[in-house]
Amino acid sequence: MLYFCWFWSRVIHLAFHTIRSRKRETRRADALIRQLEARFAGRFQPATSRKIAVSYGIYNPMICDCFARLDGRSTTPEEKRRYMLYFVCSSLFDDFTDYGLITPGQLEDISFHPEDYHPESFDEKVFLYAHEELWKAVEQKDAYDRVTRALFEAQRQSRLQAGGHLGDEALYKVTSAKGGNSVLLCRYYLQRNASPQEEACWYQIGVLIQLTNDLYDIHKDLKEGFSTPANRMRSAYGFEKYFTGQIMEMKRRIAALPVSRRRRQNCSLSMAGIYAFGLIALHQLKGIQGAAEQLPDLSTLARKDLVIDMEKPANLARWFRYSYRYATLG
Repeated sequence: MLYFCWFWSRVIHLAFHTIRSRKRETRRADALIRQLEARFAGRFQPATSRKIAVSYGIYNPMICDCFARLDGRSTTPEEKRRYMLYFVCSSLFDDFTDYGLITPGQLEDISFHPEDYHPESFDEKVFLYAHEELWKAVEQKDAYDRVTRALFEAQRQSRLQAGGHLGDEALYKVTSAKGGNSVLLCRYYLQRNASPQEEACWYQIGVLIQLTNDLYDIHKDLKEGFSTPANRMRSAYGFEKYFTGQIMEMKRRIAALPVSRRRRQNCSLSMAGIYAFGLIALHQLKGIQGAAEQLPDLSTLARKDLVIDMEKPANLARWFRYSYRYATLG
């Protein structure tokens, strides 16, 4: 009963914080986007500016504030600015690769030899500015550069996902490296010295976020010929076992954090709210599979069968139920 009461009081508080912060932080990101457009005399593509603002608006209250609360605080204005610049970089990097706006050689140069790079387009100028601002802000530059290199290599390998050129083992490996390193990079933008146990948490939640994103993008990725562990799964029950295994690994890493039990428990609850989205997608896929040994060919299913509608009351109820199930430290 005590855990039940604690859960509901905390989850209501976190839900209110996330909803309120999401709107405020999205507006903050929109303001920065306008400042960058004025400074560099250009404009982001509408889809890119929306991706920056929406991604940051969700990410800051759900991930960044969670780790900042290990110090008993929320992210500071300067930390928020770094995270906005991070999403500027990551969104433009995706544009560079997805649309072939610059060559692979240019992509490596702008990422690792910015002092010698001569930007021409608006996107290149903004990416270079944001990238250099972030590098100047971090304190542990050698470690940061290693993670940046690991992420760049994972993203390079990820291009082989187009056309299904990766085997299952390689596909899972690159998915984990891409998701894990992209989130681990963000640990350097908080003004705190993270322990190895905390770094392990940043990486692992990145893996789970990547797997969840892939579950929600099954129809889109199949349409674009992009292979992921989610759209290549043969059994929803088998994939659920793998996914919950990743959750249990995350819970073990949270339990090892060198902070008070109360702060570890609050972190566990915040993270459970993220796992829940992936579990809702898997519930829907299990409904499609039913009692069969395998899923049908996912490429033959209609979009409506694969899209997860989080406005449905049943899915909202599942979100609370899954969050409750995995919030406890054990």
